[in-house]
Amino acid sequence: MIHIACNIDDNYAMQCCTMLVSVMYNNQDEDICFHIISHDLSKDIKNKIQLHVGKFHQKVTFYNIPQKLYDSFPAIGNSHITIATYFRLFIGEILPDDIHKAIYLDCDLIVDGNLKDLWATNIDNHALAAVEDMWSGKDDCYKRLQYDRQYTYFNAGVLLLNLDYWRKNDLSRICAAYMSEHKGELIFNDQDVLNAQLHNQKLLLPFYWNVQDGLLRRHKRIRPEMLSQVEKETRHPVIIHYTGHRKPWMHICLNPYRNLFFKYLDMTDWKGFRPHVPLSWKCKTILDTLLYTLRLKPKKYDTQLLDISE
Repeated sequence: MIHIACNIDDNYAMQCCTMLVSVMYNNQDEDICFHIISHDLSKDIKNKIQLHVGKFHQKVTFYNIPQKLYDSFPAIGNSHITIATYFRLFIGEILPDDIHKAIYLDCDLIVDGNLKDLWATNIDNHALAAVEDMWSGKDDCYKRLQYDRQYTYFNAGVLLLNLDYWRKNDLSRICAAYMSEHKGELIFNDQDVLNAQLHNQKLLLPFYWNVQDGLLRRHKRIRPEMLSQVEKETRHPVIIHYTGHRKPWMHICLNPYRNLFFKYLDMTDWKGFRPHVPLSWKCKTILDTLLYTLRLKPKKYDTQLLDISE
């Protein structure tokens, strides 16, 4: 049984169901149990999730975050991130003790392949496994969180969690204490907390397990020594993570894999949804295409080596 956890609120139901369907569609030979962590998720949204999971004959369990814990989380500065992001710090405490390992997935991503190899990754001696973040080349991360650059900075949108390790070492309490003591210093919220506390207790995964938007751009902000590995491991992504504020359900999204999101969305109750595209954006797109063709403007994304077949 593969255990997959995610955090949502009512505003992310469409995105959550799309992500779940992408997992199940590409892992139909696997037994999967989804663990949905939320605060006062509406009955209607729960029913929608159960309906989608039931179509693939998989399992889902819901967990409600108590109001007292919810109120203790720091405010969120980024408009595309909700306070639900902090829930992942407590997965080891929320899930039953007989669940020893779990994959955590953000809802702004899609899974376009099998997760069996990710699930089989040995993390017996690590708190978690994760993919290096697209901003790992910025020295600010290490200065702000006060640890050596050699440990790099990982993205928290896809995590393989060793829940036994978390419980044994009381990591949820440690992370909560750090979060409370450094509220004003957290730019990337719980991702900062996880890196500050677990940078030397993690296993790095290949980039294809979490292909973030910035890894596809011509001008990358990852550590320079990782560029050749990024180029190789992002050609055939298993998980595509729509990081940043330009999401595929918005007309401003330029991610070369944006149409894959709609492939899986069209397997949900939101089939046919597409963002409204203003005339001004259509004109900008036509002009940009002309400038790209005439080589008067560089493309934002390096798509030559990507497997874009959707």
